[in-house]
Amino acid sequence: MVTDSRKRALDEEVDSLSSKKHKAPDGSPVASSPSSRTNDILEKAKAIARAKAAAAAKAMAAKQAQMRTVASPTPPQSASESGTPTSSREASAPADSSRPVINTKELLAQIAERKARIAAATAGRGSASSQSSSGRAPPSANTSFRHPMLDDSELKARGGLNVGVHPALLNDAQPTSSSVNKRQLMTPKFATTMANTKKQAPKKQLELLTKVSEDETDPTKNPYFDPDLEARPKERHRRALEFNTKGKYIELANELRTQARLEELKKRIQESSKKAGLDEELDVADMAMKREPPPDVEWWDQPLLANKAYDGLDDDSQLKLDGTDSVITIYVQHPIPINAPWEKNAPAVKPPYLTKKELKRIRKTDRAESHKDKQDRIRLGLDPAPPPKVKLSNLMSVLTNEAIKDPTLVEARVRREMEERRQKHLQDNLDRKLSQEQKHEKLKEKLQQDEKRGIICAIFRIGSLANPQHSYKINVNARELDLTGVTIVNPKFNVVVVEGGSRAIRLYKKLLLARIDWARDAQSISNPNEAASNGQQANMSDNKCELVWEGELKQHQFKRWNVRTTENEAEAREILERSHVPQYWNLAKNWKNDL
Repeated sequence: MVTDSRKRALDEEVDSLSSKKHKAPDGSPVASSPSSRTNDILEKAKAIARAKAAAAAKAMAAKQAQMRTVASPTPPQSASESGTPTSSREASAPADSSRPVINTKELLAQIAERKARIAAATAGRGSASSQSSSGRAPPSANTSFRHPMLDDSELKARGGLNVGVHPALLNDAQPTSSSVNKRQLMTPKFATTMANTKKQAPKKQLELLTKVSEDETDPTKNPYFDPDLEARPKERHRRALEFNTKGKYIELANELRTQARLEELKKRIQESSKKAGLDEELDVADMAMKREPPPDVEWWDQPLLANKAYDGLDDDSQLKLDGTDSVITIYVQHPIPINAPWEKNAPAVKPPYLTKKELKRIRKTDRAESHKDKQDRIRLGLDPAPPPKVKLSNLMSVLTNEAIKDPTLVEARVRREMEERRQKHLQDNLDRKLSQEQKHEKLKEKLQQDEKRGIICAIFRIGSLANPQHSYKINVNARELDLTGVTIVNPKFNVVVVEGGSRAIRLYKKLLLARIDWARDAQSISNPNEAASNGQQANMSDNKCELVWEGELKQHQFKRWNVRTTENEAEAREILERSHVPQYWNLAKNWKNDL
């Protein structure tokens, strides 16, 4: 119907053009020309084409009617049953066979008839399947097979030039959304058929994947095949969703917080024990309580004994005195020379003494060399040339013309430049100056270098420490000089033990023996009666500090500086025994100054 309407529109346009060509602008006819003859020939050819198209359409309609009668056993309705008389059909038929007119009643009748055919075909297909399952004969070959979900137009379109689809290709012809109407989609049979087709596809794929070919199982072709092993396909287990329980991460966070609190509490306990000096006492007590047992074989005898024991000394076979595996050979082993212990304590070699004239000459030559290097760099273009250094003395020689024009302005500029140079010089000196932290680090480094040369120990006996200024100076100077040791405060007398480098001990000796006035009265004591009850005299005229002993040690006996207050002699001796130096108390106790 669409092609006929398009042809009709083209014919009308051609007729209108031809009529316009055969008429003059004023409407008078024009004589025929060669172009008009060609138009006549074209019209005749178009008429012949129309006749052929009409004949082909009639033949196609007859063929479709024949196919309908074969597919549906119902006889065609008569003219009286159909409700449209033949006279009306003949009347409604167009006069020209090439230009048919659309009849809506016929179209509605054709649509109803096609729906009935589709319903009958689906019902017949279900009955045929039931008959084949029960053992009945299949339908005859004369009946043309039709796909229940496809239209005739779709079957012909898939077949090519108005040719039906081959029955073998009907399985590939799946119904599209345009060909399947809503009623077919709502039927349960269509849903089950679509579900079965979806289920069958993965089964075939699994069979292809899990099936093992004969070449793989043949040991002659596949030497890697092991018949003892069972060929099992890999099963993919689908993981289920696992949701976290409520409060899981809250509990984890609480555990982390408690652990952090415990760590912080441990650190605080350690810091407090360090401040109180308990860790040192615990370490020393553990060392005193736990002593390693003697070894079965000394380390120098192990390479000479086969059984690593002293039991078989009489048997020569148990000794490794000869042979390739023995440490005793014919070769002489020269030991590595070790420096004498006093060599590290030797003072550093001082540079030779130079006079002022020699120092001046050396400084002058060094400055001349550096100035020459700077000039060479400026000439090579590596450094920019410095601005002229103008002073009041060379003002006229450097700025001749400018000084003559405006001497006041030039003088002010020169004075400003001089002040800027002075401020820069002062700022450079401040930058080179060390800060307090840097000074402490430098002093600490010097003390460490001095301590590497040897550890010196000094023991002092002090009559009374009633004045708090004295104890403060003792403790602060010991920490500043990075000394280790202990101050034992006792009612009878006080003992100060210090360990460190030679320079630090020298400064500390100067502090205790010369700088502190031990006879000064304690003006800051709050209760003099309490001081007298502790054995401390209010009158400090006889108080003094004496050096009991000074010598060199192999290693430190104390880890840090501490202050201990004791009530009697036993406690003081116990404190020194923890550091394995109880003799220090005996030295201080038995000290008598004969001078």
